[in-house]
This record gives sequence, C-alpha cells and structure tokens, in this order.
Amino acid sequence: MTAVLSVCFAVLVVSMGIVLVRLERGPSNLDRAVALDVITAASVGIVVVLMAITGRVDLLPLLVVLASVGFIGSTTIARFSRAESIGESQLLSAEEAARADEIELADDDEPVHADADQDDSGVATDGFDLQEETR
Repeated sequence: MTAVLSVCFAVLVVSMGIVLVRLERGPSNLDRAVALDVITAASVGIVVVLMAITGRVDLLPLLVVLASVGFIGSTTIARFSRAESIGESQLLSAEEAARADEIELADDDEPVHADADQDDSGVATDGFDLQEETR
C-alpha cells in the first residue's frame, strides 16, 4: 500500500511540474487559469496522499480550504477575463497564415447573394422599401 501511495505522490508532483510549464508558456490567460486549476487539484491530491500515508485526519480542513480557493479563483478569473476571439488566442504557422490570407474575400469578388438587391420583379432596389415601412 505504501508503494502505491508513493507512486501516486510522485505522479502528482511530476504532473504539477509539467503544468507549471503550461502556466509559464500560456499562450492565453485562460490557459493559465486552467493550469492554476490543475495545480490546485494536484495540491488537493498531494494532501490526500499525505493524509493516507501518515494517517492524519486533521488535514481535512486544509482540503476544504484548497478546494474553496480553487473554485473561487477559477470563477473570479472566468468572470473578469475578457472574451478572446479565436484569432487572438491562436498562433498560426506560416502555411496556415498564408492559407488564411487566401481565404479572405477581396472587394472585387462576386457577392455571395447576387440577387439580394433585386425584388421579385427583377428591379434593383436599395435593400428596403419605404412604402412597405409606412404600411
């Protein structure tokens, strides 16, 4: 049983080290928030393993505090973080950036709905009819 708990402890410590790298690299603030959540969860796991190894139950309030801090921290970050567009949070390679530039439509391209400016009789309109608005 002690060997299993020691392996669990080692796995949790290694995972916290890996997540620290993610916390440092980002690339966005929400990635960092997820990393902090994982660190908090791993901290709870480490305390649980220590409780199991030593047989101490007086560390239970520490678990409650760690879980509360993790929850309050993640909800606070989610509340006050600004919404990022997909383009802002994504790093593109050179090939992806070139493809994205090709996809954008130029001003001289054909309209998507060529007949959008015509009514049922085929007469070009400016998009709305003043007579219909007054009815």
